[in-house]
Amino acid sequence: PAQTNPAVAIVHHLRCTENWPAWQKVCYRWVERRYLRSIDAYIANSLSTREMVKRLAGKGKPGVVARPGGDNFTGSITPREIEARARTRPFTILFLGNLIPRKGLHTLIAALACLPDQDWRLQVVGDLQFNPSYVQCIRNQLGALRLHGRVFLLGQLSCSQVAAHLAQSHLLAVPSSFEGYGIAYLEGMAFGLPAIASTAGGAREIITDGQNGFLVEPEDPATLTHRLKGLMEDRDALIAMSLAAKERSVSHPTWEETGELIHRFLHGFG
Repeated sequence: PAQTNPAVAIVHHLRCTENWPAWQKVCYRWVERRYLRSIDAYIANSLSTREMVKRLAGKGKPGVVARPGGDNFTGSITPREIEARARTRPFTILFLGNLIPRKGLHTLIAALACLPDQDWRLQVVGDLQFNPSYVQCIRNQLGALRLHGRVFLLGQLSCSQVAAHLAQSHLLAVPSSFEGYGIAYLEGMAFGLPAIASTAGGAREIITDGQNGFLVEPEDPATLTHRLKGLMEDRDALIAMSLAAKERSVSHPTWEETGELIHRFLHGFG
């Protein structure tokens, strides 16, 4: 009989993990379960994604966890530069990601609005055309909270522009309701940025809570306010966390190493 190549899926993010209306979540789960049960093997981007694949496809399928590389940007910031940056003002928070409800920008803005009247600003980097209705909700939120002078929607930027913002910011905050992994957190850590993320999903595999960032429950602006205030007021703590973030990024696999892992898996499986 003729041999056929095995069907291998690369699984980055499953739609059924998102907060959809119940009927929609059931539909996504049905479609994704049906697809995953039809494949021969899978490559997952995190332990969290692998566990979800097992629930949908069953535990018998071969698979491997190949984490995304952390070297999209080659941050060359030094410990001395990290310390000097931490002392500067205003305190600059960076949001990096698609402007969609799942990424939690509305939660971050709600948390920032509850901070004391201190010197801070939020730079938002992400496509403003991907979900226009959500972007309009964000603009309405900024207007209602009178934050237009502190929150800046920058839209999509070039790689060099993103790198410049990563180098100049104090903190990366993307409090998503769920992340399959969270490459943006790694990109920030390459520049010594602590990350604030959600407890839901793969971010737990990057961020050690209280060491190189913070993990907060989804849709929890009160805790987010507390964490932001703490780092704004204690710059020594910010320095320690920033240095730990940089150290974490150095130990993470590169894209080349991840590619080699996938190559070995595919050849061993085939």
